[in-house]
This record gives sequence, C-alpha cells and structure tokens, in this order.
Amino acid sequence: MEVVQQDRCRSSLNGKVRRKSKMKILKKLKPEERGLTRTLWEQVFTEDTKEFLDYYYTEKTKNNEIYVIETDHDIRAMMQLNPYVIQMGKKAIESRYIVAVATEPLYRHRGYMAELLSKTARDLYQQKMPFFFLMPASEKIYYPHNYRFIYAADVWSVKGIDGEELTIQKIVELQNDSGVTLRKAEGKDCKKLGDFAEEVLEKQKIQVYTKRDAAYYMRLLKEQESEKGGILIAEQDGEMRGILVFDEEDGFAVREPLIRKGYEDIFDKAGVILKKEEKKKPLIMARLLNVESLLSSMVCREEMDLEFVLYDPVIRENNRLFMLKGNEEHLVVRTRTAHTGKDDAVQKISVDALTSIVFGYKELEKIEEEEKEIFSAEFKEEISKLMPFSPVFINEIV
Repeated sequence: MEVVQQDRCRSSLNGKVRRKSKMKILKKLKPEERGLTRTLWEQVFTEDTKEFLDYYYTEKTKNNEIYVIETDHDIRAMMQLNPYVIQMGKKAIESRYIVAVATEPLYRHRGYMAELLSKTARDLYQQKMPFFFLMPASEKIYYPHNYRFIYAADVWSVKGIDGEELTIQKIVELQNDSGVTLRKAEGKDCKKLGDFAEEVLEKQKIQVYTKRDAAYYMRLLKEQESEKGGILIAEQDGEMRGILVFDEEDGFAVREPLIRKGYEDIFDKAGVILKKEEKKKPLIMARLLNVESLLSSMVCREEMDLEFVLYDPVIRENNRLFMLKGNEEHLVVRTRTAHTGKDDAVQKISVDALTSIVFGYKELEKIEEEEKEIFSAEFKEEISKLMPFSPVFINEIV
C-alpha cells in the first residue's frame, strides 16, 4: 500500500480556519475486496450488461489483481490485471491483460490513471514479467505511457449463402449435403477445443498467443453466454475442423475463426459465408516490463553482436546498457550501468521503439519516423538478426 498524496482543504468553524487532511491511497486489493469495484465499473462502463458483470465478478475476479486509488476510504480509480499464460516462441510466460481502467468522473484529470499504470508496471517488472497488454479504447490515451500496438486483427463478417443475415438459431438448423455439421459448443467440448486451438496456432507458426486449454474455453464459453453468444464448432467426418467465437448482442458478430489447414472453406460449405475485410484493425497494445527477461526469450537468425542503451521513463531499472551476443542456437543477454562519456557512442533507443521492434509490428524506418529516433546502420543490421515475436494472435476481450 502506498500513500501517494495528501490533499488538504480549508474549512471554517467559528471564524477560525481549520485544515482537513484527506489521504489518497494507492493499493492492491485483497481477494475479498475485489467485488467492491463493481460499483465503479457500473458507473463508468454503462454499456456492460448485468449478465456480463455477473460473469466477470464471479469468474475473472477469482484470480485477478485489482489496483485502486482511494480517498476517504472510497474507490475513486481502478485498474484490473487479468492473468494469462502467453506462448512466446518456444517459451510459455506469465502476463497480465489490463482491463477496466476507470476513474470516477469527479476525480478525473488528476493523474490517477498514470499513477496506476506506473505502479503496476514497476511491480510486474520485479516479477520479471516481460510485458503486459491491453485493448485500448483510444490509442491516444496509452501512447504517452509507453504502450505501442503489437497486434492488428482480421475483421470478419458473416452472411448466409444468399447474403441474408444469420442468427445462431438459423445456423444450427442449416441443412446441406456437404457433410459438415455446425453446432454450439458445450462444457464437455472444452478440452477438445483447447487441443484443437493449440494445434492450429502451432501449425500457423503463431509466435505470441494466449495459451488455450480446457479451463480457458470453459471461461470463454461462460463469457460469451453472458453476452448472448457462444462458440460455434464445424465438424466433418466426426472431427473438429473449425471454430469461431460469436455473440448476438448487436446482430451476429464473430471473432477471428480458427480453422485447420486444408479446411479453409469449412464454414462456407455449411452455408455460413465468412468474409475477411481487406484492412486489419489495430487491436492490442503492449508495454514492455522486464526487458532483460524479454530479450532472453528471443533467438536470432544468425550470429549477432549488438549493444544499445535503453531509455525507460517509468521503470528506471531498464535504463541500462544491453549487450546481446548469440547465434541460431542461443542468445546471451547481459546488462550493466551505462556510463556518460564511455558509452556516449553506443546506440540509444527508447522502450517505445524497442516494443515495435521485438514484436515486428513495424519496419525500422517507420519506427524511426514515428518515434523521432535515428538508428545507425550497424544497429539496423544487427537488430534485424533477431527473430521478432511475430505473428501475434491475441484477441481476448477481458
């Protein structure tokens, strides 16, 4: 718990001026206190239904972390961190999905959100967590806090064979001679769903994704049902060939389908015509945390020898000279304090630029332009030998 500020106000009593102290406290809630944030959620995120919040405060708050700022023992701002296991290349790491960043309307524009973002970043750095991520309401909100996009999602639409609007009821009643069966997933399907998703993502060579297992799909099924949706399974010859997540809160909407290679038209055959839009939608932003831990998880295409000095305005422990040396088999990452004078000629790079580089989201020239940084030819040559964590597939909602 941190006492982060002391606000003082003046009041008058019998003609005398009296000072009244109001403590502002930033703290992580105990498990039994997490439900106290629901009132603030309902006040700020008015679009969310009672059914969804019942699901969230029953399932997601079982094991998440919630940081709040209180004044007068009332919660004024919050930030929730939902745990996910992320596959990064060949390693599985712990990460956190930031959701429900909210401030009571009368307490906005006081820097509460910035304090929560900084505190959580520093705490998770100490846990050696490589990064955490969020789905921004607006990029402009998080850009100044060192968050950068790492994933743009495909956007899908669904129609019937004749272009008609579909509902899940119409879909499961579709009759065809393709041999494809469509049905809504049930709890008993969750282990198979997890195994299927892991197989598809691995074969697609996705480098960063949320690990899928029975527990993951059990929670997701409950989440979708709270939003009048579910998971649609396409089967052929008794085998799962494709799945997609859907909801019907505002028409029939789907998230990116997962389809086994060689069966890309499996839903079309059954009368559910999937159309992928030409333009992707930037969806997930990330903030690097323990940079040494992150870089140590990477591999390189060929022999490399690289040095750079990192600048991180929030996590001061990241402000070091990084020395990377390795080949196709292993990468060694060492760090030390950067010294004025001695290391002046070493390439300088911001944590923002490094985020875009390690996730392969943008070309180096584009990063230089947007971050207003200049990379030496030697740096560009060596950093390009790192295998970026790309492609990424993170499309969870909470």
